[in-house]
Amino acid sequence: LSTRLRGCNLYLVGMMGSGKSAVGKALASGMGYTFLDTDRILEQAAGVSIPQIFEEDGEVTFRKAETQVLESVGSFERCLGSTGGGLVVREENWKTLRTGVVLYLNVAPTTIMTRIRGTDRPLLQTDNPLETLISLVEMRRERYERADVVVNVKANMDVQMTADACVKALHEFVDGNPPVIARLYR
Repeated sequence: LSTRLRGCNLYLVGMMGSGKSAVGKALASGMGYTFLDTDRILEQAAGVSIPQIFEEDGEVTFRKAETQVLESVGSFERCLGSTGGGLVVREENWKTLRTGVVLYLNVAPTTIMTRIRGTDRPLLQTDNPLETLISLVEMRRERYERADVVVNVKANMDVQMTADACVKALHEFVDGNPPVIARLYR
């Protein structure tokens, strides 16, 4: 697959808890790509966790820093970037995302809630986290669906099954869009 993609970067987008980091690691390993997680890079650079950044500096500051991290990830070749769930909201991020192939991991909110139970997600610190998550999904759906490839992830799919579904979907994308791949790497 990496040969067919001509070293083109891949970016995983989707809601928090959709599996971007776990699937990204598996997918990158299988393709011989470097895996870069924008959330982990941001935390390392800031020296604090994402919940702390939200609490101390607010979401606007976090989103600006997230954009800077994405731009740095975009300077690599043959990398798979796992992005934060809200990264797609800022239009300027699409400039970097469009330098590669964007995959959207589409996961039902109820499945996400099961996966993230017991974690500290800043945007879900509400009286009804599931309702908040559903609202976030609806607000972001149009942005997520801009992705080149959409992978519908079912509740029974584990990391490897999801990574395999991504590989299959990427092959189908390359088969159906050879000029896009050629445009990305002339």
